Amino acid sequence: MAPRLLHYSDLENAFDRPERIGRLAGTIDALRDPETLVVGTGDQLAPGALAIEERGRQTLPFYDRVAPDAETFGNHDFDHSPADTREVVAESGVDWLGANVRVDGGPASGASGTSSDRRSDGAPVAGVDAAKVVERGGARVALVGVSGPDLAVPRSVAVTDPVAAVRETVEGLDPAPDRVVVLAHAGDAVARDLCRETPADAVLAGHVHSETRECVTGTLLVRPGANGRVLWEVELPGDRGEPATATRHEVPSGPLDEGTAAAVRERLADHGLDEVVARLDRPVPRERARRLRGECALANLATDALRWVADADAAHVDTRGLRDGPPVGPDVTVADLRGIAPFQAGVFVATVSGAQLRALVAESVHPDGIDGRDGEVWTGQFAGVDIRRDRTAGETEVSFDGEPLADDRELRLAVNGYVVYADEFETVGPADARELHGLQYRAFEAYAREADGLSVGTDGRIEYVDG
Repeated sequence: MAPRLLHYSDLENAFDRPERIGRLAGTIDALRDPETLVVGTGDQLAPGALAIEERGRQTLPFYDRVAPDAETFGNHDFDHSPADTREVVAESGVDWLGANVRVDGGPASGASGTSSDRRSDGAPVAGVDAAKVVERGGARVALVGVSGPDLAVPRSVAVTDPVAAVRETVEGLDPAPDRVVVLAHAGDAVARDLCRETPADAVLAGHVHSETRECVTGTLLVRPGANGRVLWEVELPGDRGEPATATRHEVPSGPLDEGTAAAVRERLADHGLDEVVARLDRPVPRERARRLRGECALANLATDALRWVADADAAHVDTRGLRDGPPVGPDVTVADLRGIAPFQAGVFVATVSGAQLRALVAESVHPDGIDGRDGEVWTGQFAGVDIRRDRTAGETEVSFDGEPLADDRELRLAVNGYVVYADEFETVGPADARELHGLQYRAFEAYAREADGLSVGTDGRIEYVDG
């Protein structure tokens, strides 16, 4: 029997949906046998509404039930603090692998080296090693965990070259493994380099939220996307010259593990995250593709909330910071609202001129695409101003209060902390942020609770006029 793996990744806000995480556990259980390895590739500890409250520990019921064979680190696994990450690693009972990740100069948990398969007696082992070698299907399979060098992580976390880390790790294994599987939390370019430049039979990857199944110079590369929707079943070839194969499984239609769902449901209730605070006539989609193509209802909800909580003239939000997931509504819970952007980002007010606001609009639209996405892409959206865009002429008009926005018009602009402190939007910086109005995700909740009725949709604030 050929070695087989079940691969999930980027569970993120799946822990805000008890049925989703319960069906992932149930799907894994239905497909698993003693010869199967279960592996994750990062961003399980955050982001999400429950993750904020439990600082990564919302994963523990899932880990207790599923007992994965290995995990590796994603950038959001350090969202809370390296100390929280270490504690969850220790409590999870999972072998975490990080060949190229160092925290405060040492491995993420203080352990190093290579672990063998220590699950034969049922006793889970916590630790962070470079690799784990297991016997499956009559073959010695090496699992090597790496993270991408360009991930946004805290300064105390250092990520070195993943290709060199995989090569050095595999070369140091004695005896040499029969098969090598790389567990990578990395972007597309790094993942493909791992396929081309290491002895991997398969690269199972996270970080990019689009699904992938492709063969790169004979090496299988798969991504399941985000939020526990897809599970890949990967089979390694009996002959080293044959490519690995992958079968896709849809989690939402899989069997439900009620125990896992109930444990997560209880945690949501303990924190009041299941409280319904509003109702919508029409659910609000959250797909990334929709958010990046112009005006969308989710971005309108976010910008309207920031403008309302700060009593500002206008508001701006980075649309790539809004999270994917099931539609919001018709019943809108606290978890739904906080999960729109579950980060510790403040709501700031900057005083800007009309010229600066138009510059921010220009920074928010990318006519030739971005991040590998073709066509015009909007990475920022607005409330309080009307934008008319002529793609043919390459011109954008911005109006405020029904009149063209004058260069010297002064406006109070509400933005989140990412826009203030990151380099993506250069128009607004820390020196401009003169007021703080709490946390962004709390603004979403307050707006839904206290605004005069929650109505979410599109209203033409970004309009194309090029026909």
